[in-house]
Amino acid sequence: MAYDDWNPDDFLDFDYGDKGPKKQSKKEYRDQVDDAYNKEYNEYLASRNQRPMDVHELPVQGKGKKVKRKKRKGGNVNESELAALRKAQQDAQDRYRSNYDKNYKRKTGKKKAPRPSVWLTRLYLIAFLVFAGSMAIMDVLPLVWFIALIVLLILISAVVLPRVRHGGKKKGTRALAVLSSLVLIFLYVMGTAYALGTLSFLSSTSVHNEKSVARITKDPFNVVITGIDVDGKISEEGRSDVNMVLTVNPSTGQLLMTSIPRDYQIFLQDKDGAMDKLTHTGFYGVESTMLAEENLLGIVANYYVKVNFTTVEKFIDAVGGVDVYSEYEFTPVKMKDWTVQEGVNHMNGKQALAFARERKAFPSGDNQRIKNQQAVFEALFKKATSSKTMLLNYNNVLSELKDYFEMSFSSREIRSLVKRQIAKNIKWSIYKNTLTGGDDSQPLYGTGGQYAYVMSQDEKSIEHAKALIQAVLAGEQLTKDDEGVVQVLAKEEGEGEEESE
Repeated sequence: MAYDDWNPDDFLDFDYGDKGPKKQSKKEYRDQVDDAYNKEYNEYLASRNQRPMDVHELPVQGKGKKVKRKKRKGGNVNESELAALRKAQQDAQDRYRSNYDKNYKRKTGKKKAPRPSVWLTRLYLIAFLVFAGSMAIMDVLPLVWFIALIVLLILISAVVLPRVRHGGKKKGTRALAVLSSLVLIFLYVMGTAYALGTLSFLSSTSVHNEKSVARITKDPFNVVITGIDVDGKISEEGRSDVNMVLTVNPSTGQLLMTSIPRDYQIFLQDKDGAMDKLTHTGFYGVESTMLAEENLLGIVANYYVKVNFTTVEKFIDAVGGVDVYSEYEFTPVKMKDWTVQEGVNHMNGKQALAFARERKAFPSGDNQRIKNQQAVFEALFKKATSSKTMLLNYNNVLSELKDYFEMSFSSREIRSLVKRQIAKNIKWSIYKNTLTGGDDSQPLYGTGGQYAYVMSQDEKSIEHAKALIQAVLAGEQLTKDDEGVVQVLAKEEGEGEEESE
């Protein structure tokens, strides 16, 4: 038998009987084949009424060697017997080769996968598991969406990975599968980076908060928005140029913006009740601003968000700009090469900031500026809470705002709000109200007791603002009268009516 020209790798993982595939050495395979030869040849001898014999007693032909003949009991082997034996050997070998191919393909589908394909498969599985784990930890997708995404990726993997390892019937199947797996690995890596980046951003921009509500997606809450009039990082100090209290009721889908003029008269609760104007609290810290506004409106400020000029620009650019309504056509002092048209204008970050800061172009000055600030915030809020922005620009927004943003929402609360907005796509009813007052001059804490301009408090305006805030917190509906003034909707008029400006 000529074994020397057999490749032992061709006979690994052979399926012998019902024992399943197993690794076998060349010698073990020889023994299996020899048994078959013995059976074949002994059947041949039996047909001629001759004594059975063992194949090892027969002549063996080595590669390139002459036939060596062994004697056996009962006489020499003649040439016809030798030819018959060789035919039996060849038949057994062919039969075993055929059986090998058949069983190997049935068990594994194809030949053993190349080593690079094995490593690519392992890398793919690791990337997929890390991605799935990071998305589960971040927890911003609704449960149904998350399960659907994972199931879809598992089905895709079940199609791609077998073809990475063993190819397919058509030419180029393995190459296409390898390319697909590399693309998916890249997406898994990007998704993991997105999740980890989100968690890192929210952790770095959040501060400890003892006033938070128990259930952020159900309980109403107040948010103090303070906008500092400086560029650069959020740690830079400056005056509080934009002052707004957002009253949010997630259950009713209502959001009330209460704007307070920058020069409004307040009393500093952390300075023994000293009189000052609200804008000066920017120098004393966010806590001072919150305490002054809580005292003014009789509320609990559950959260705060601190921004500056750079925050506004970067935020708006990150979401692709905003569509803002303007009551007037004018050219901002800060951007003399651009004119705001009456009506809806699409603005980038720089334009929106110039629009919100302008006051000299209007007869009512600061009052119109407050309206424009509200318009920018409303447009930004609607854009930021849209499902498309949530899914496509969420990570971009977070990466752009790092170092330019500070808040007292926890990471878990922000992720819960985002998750709920994506799941339900809430259409918020937005209402806007502004405190009014009179012109006055008073000795202020921020000026060292020197007289300076201040907008004196208007008790009627303050009481109206308090009533609106409490109505939203209580789940009552707001509406607007014929003059555009926001009012609490009387219960007898119906509770289902909603109107947003």
